[in-house]
Amino acid sequence: MLKKELPKAYNPADYEDAIYAQWEKSGFFNPDNLKGDPYSIMMPPPNVTGVLHLGHALENSLMDIMARYQRMNGKKVLLLPGTDHAAVATQAKVEKVLVEQGMKNPRQELGREKLLEKIREYAEDSKSTILKQIRKMGTSCDWSRLAYTFDEARGRAVNEVFIKMYNDGLIYRGNRVVNWSVKGQSTCSDDELVHVERPAKLYTFKYAKDFPIAVATTRPETKLGDTAVAVNSKDKRYKKYIGQVFKVEVGAAKPLEIKIIADENVEMEFGTGAVGVTPAHSMVDFEMFEKQKAKGDNIGLVQVIGQNGKMTEAAGKEYAGLTVLEAREKFIDWLNKEKLLEKEEDITQNVGTSDRFGDAVEVLPMTQWFIDVNKKIPNKDKSLKDLMREAVTIGHNGDDKQKVKITPDRFAKVYLNWIDNLRDWCISRQIWWGHRIPVWYKKEEIYVGEKEPGDGWKQDEDTLDTWFSSGLWTFSTLGWPASAKATADKPVKTSDLKTFHPTSWMQMGYEILFFWMARMILMSTYALDQIPFKDVYIHGMLRNEMGKKFSKSSGNNLNPLEVAAKFGTDALRLSLISGIAPGNDSKFYEEKVEGARNMVNKLWNISRFIIGNNQLPITNFQLNAKKITLADKWILSKISWLIYETSINCLENYQFSQAGEELRIFTWNDLADWYLEISKFEDNKEKEEILIYILSELLKLWHPFIPFVTETIWQEMGNKGLLMVEKWPDRKGSDFNFKVSVEFDLIKDIIIAIRNARSGNKVEPAKKIKAVIYAGKQKDLIDSQVHLIKGLRTGISELKIKVSGEKISGAIYAAVGDIEIYLLGAVDAEKEKARLEKEISNLEKIIKAAESRLANKEFIDKAPAEIIKKEKEKLKGWQAELKSLKSK
Repeated sequence: MLKKELPKAYNPADYEDAIYAQWEKSGFFNPDNLKGDPYSIMMPPPNVTGVLHLGHALENSLMDIMARYQRMNGKKVLLLPGTDHAAVATQAKVEKVLVEQGMKNPRQELGREKLLEKIREYAEDSKSTILKQIRKMGTSCDWSRLAYTFDEARGRAVNEVFIKMYNDGLIYRGNRVVNWSVKGQSTCSDDELVHVERPAKLYTFKYAKDFPIAVATTRPETKLGDTAVAVNSKDKRYKKYIGQVFKVEVGAAKPLEIKIIADENVEMEFGTGAVGVTPAHSMVDFEMFEKQKAKGDNIGLVQVIGQNGKMTEAAGKEYAGLTVLEAREKFIDWLNKEKLLEKEEDITQNVGTSDRFGDAVEVLPMTQWFIDVNKKIPNKDKSLKDLMREAVTIGHNGDDKQKVKITPDRFAKVYLNWIDNLRDWCISRQIWWGHRIPVWYKKEEIYVGEKEPGDGWKQDEDTLDTWFSSGLWTFSTLGWPASAKATADKPVKTSDLKTFHPTSWMQMGYEILFFWMARMILMSTYALDQIPFKDVYIHGMLRNEMGKKFSKSSGNNLNPLEVAAKFGTDALRLSLISGIAPGNDSKFYEEKVEGARNMVNKLWNISRFIIGNNQLPITNFQLNAKKITLADKWILSKISWLIYETSINCLENYQFSQAGEELRIFTWNDLADWYLEISKFEDNKEKEEILIYILSELLKLWHPFIPFVTETIWQEMGNKGLLMVEKWPDRKGSDFNFKVSVEFDLIKDIIIAIRNARSGNKVEPAKKIKAVIYAGKQKDLIDSQVHLIKGLRTGISELKIKVSGEKISGAIYAAVGDIEIYLLGAVDAEKEKARLEKEISNLEKIIKAAESRLANKEFIDKAPAEIIKKEKEKLKGWQAELKSLKSK
């Protein structure tokens, strides 16, 4: 028997750890113990650089909501956990700590192996903390498949892809310009740059007095390495100079030979309409250099800045050894002295800085390893760019079933635009923490392979960009390459890879769209001939209540685990998804968590009332239709609609916040404020069954969002199995009864109107009054519900229902549609007049909003017919009510 008393208050700390231990012990986190169609989510692996932050907490909440929802829908769910070695980020963090402890140069003082030992120790400690925190968030992941981007299995996958790409001619070692962090002494990709707005100066000058064209620059010191000036071929001012070479003396090691070249991308209207070309220190200028070279015109490349951030010998004797700022000042002095500086303007400039080391990067020509994104892949007649593009447009290999769906879809355009402008990917890094490049050298010989081919070979010192290994995440975690058998043209998947790839769903923040999503699509379509995932959900960034980013430096950082300890994990999870929309930033603050905790407590109190007052265990829910009341039919209809709305309209479309709000409204308003109150005096056997049924279904619906409290209540109800693997409620929505909904809403509106009329006239709550209702065509309905109207805190002692009648003077008047209500024995004439005026004003606003909504084509096209019908009925009622009020 169910009758049991729950503790008065829900204290999360008393239950959470024990509940999570139960889940783990059950084995249901492991899909091998489940049946059904596979559904897989690969957890975006958090960096082992510290602890989980709010963004991680949000992502864990989103993933776990989807995992639990799909598991309850009978899917064989794999939520695979893991962590990322985060090459540059982790090494930079450890080096910073060592410097703070007194070291000047950790790399020099410790050497490779000892520094790696320090980093490994830090990473393992951080990893252990992070995994504990993921558990604390209630994330239902399969710990038996835990992965790490720097473990042995992932190392094999990295080497396999590198070797395959090298053999296919897609990976090459070349001398190109790259982004160089002087502070970190390593390359970084375009996507790893953080652009910071800074004040700068724009200088307009000529190279010599007789030079025909002026150019403008913010980096005068690089002009010592200029080899050309680019103009638009349509520019009449400069057309006659195209092809000419001017030799100028600017103090460099030797005179500059500046060739005037044509480039259609030069904007004639911008500045002087001419651009100084410095191939050694600009990505754009290097592309011009290559373009000219392809035409048989080598304009040359002069490197005037070195890897130490100082000017080289090529810059000239007077400049060599100076910092870039010292050289800039010196060159400007020379221009002034020679009267070549035409203009100096203050501007704001976007400066590319290293995301990990913080310094302004230099563009330098260097020999590095690259992935060629434009070269045709052998036997495919497609480039990597082509594979990346078709995966989100026509589907991989033109197969619509192999198409990545991005939510919200506006990010597909952003992604495609990025691909159109994608340069070859520099994958080598001059750091020690990371996957060592599987290339070996012996004098002039090069060998590409996982192991040293023999004696006397030396491995490349560089490591791979961390996004190379992260790009393999969806399939390296499923055992690839061991789980794939090679065939003549493509791998055949076995085991986990066959079952769970392509993965079902991936979520990520928009800030790593290009870092990660693009690279996963590149790697998976290339190595597996398959997309990495079917759906991608892009979420925004969490900001504080003032709209500012959370950061340690600004002092507004919140530790999610501390918030969970204070308010409970369920409250944290619910508050994190509250107010979010796909792709948009959202605000997070402690008051939000308090509101979520109140919701958790409300559900506990509702459950405490139901469990403590009913003795029927729910076995086979069948009701006698003749014995159930209008209120019973209404609540059953409402939960049927709630199941449909939460499932089909919300979770299936990744509208997490909307789902939570629908559940909150039903729980707090429909169930607690109305049906529970009604059950206290409409006491019958059917209601006991209905309450247990409603609570059971509601716990299932809430479970993905607030798993701890729902699992606790479920077990307190005497259920033997775990809620986490209960069958999700039937989501057809066919039990929604429009007629019942309209009828009960009318009774509710009458009760609310009476309460408001009493409140507006300041009638004391304890005072009993009489009422007369002119019900028109609704007389029979209202007659049948007199017990509710009198019983639900209206203070009505005597109630008469008539079809119609004369206006009753001296009474408080209220209206619901064309139904008139008179409250007798408590009127204040002045207050009643003011109340009626206020009510008319409010109704006019409501009617205007409703008319606007029904005139909205998008609403009419998307909303279900029943909803549109209900909206029209409500509008008709409000219009009748307004007419009645104005006649008073």
